[in-house]
Amino acid sequence: MRPAHAATTIVGSDFRAGFSAKMSPIRILVVIATAAVLGIGSAWLAVVGGFGFEAIRSGPWTAWPTAGSPDADPYVRARIARSGEIPMPAGEGIVFVAREDSDGEALTADCDYHVRGQTPAAQWWTLTVYRDDDLTLMANPAQRYGFVSTGILRAGDGRFDITLSSRARPGNWLPVDPHAGRLRLVFRFYDTPIATGGSVADIAMPAIVKGACR
Repeated sequence: MRPAHAATTIVGSDFRAGFSAKMSPIRILVVIATAAVLGIGSAWLAVVGGFGFEAIRSGPWTAWPTAGSPDADPYVRARIARSGEIPMPAGEGIVFVAREDSDGEALTADCDYHVRGQTPAAQWWTLTVYRDDDLTLMANPAQRYGFVSTGILRAGDGRFDITLSSRARPGNWLPVDPHAGRLRLVFRFYDTPIATGGSVADIAMPAIVKGACR
């Protein structure tokens, strides 16, 4: 009868032999490469694509509720560092960002867009448009770079329609530089239940509808 340690050694040797027989060097490399691709891909989606574990989405809008908190996960912190955005302190409000319209197409200065609908409950909010590549404002004759909730024209039911265009438009016109390329819209909500632990399941953000393109 073999000693226990000898049996263990034999079993271990048999396992390694079986594993080696089943996993050739090429297969091992394939497994390692697949794991690396999946890991890098998930990190890219979280940091660049905005699909982090703590992200909440409503149509074309994405927010990261913990972005201004010390408890923000590494992916959220990396996304903020990469984008150059300044997060809102936790408890003061929440920021929603859109780089695409409601059909999933990139926002560009070549087209007009209508930001239509209503917003979540908040004491007040601001909407600002930026160049997407460097987050800078766009000079324009109207010297208008965004809207504040208290200074916007609304319909009788409280809904609004903001038009982004390089050409003057009636109503709530938000000018853009026709040579700006891709655009980024940023909604900042202050003193809102969303930022203080309120439900995010039924958030209703405005739609972004593409109009005429040039």
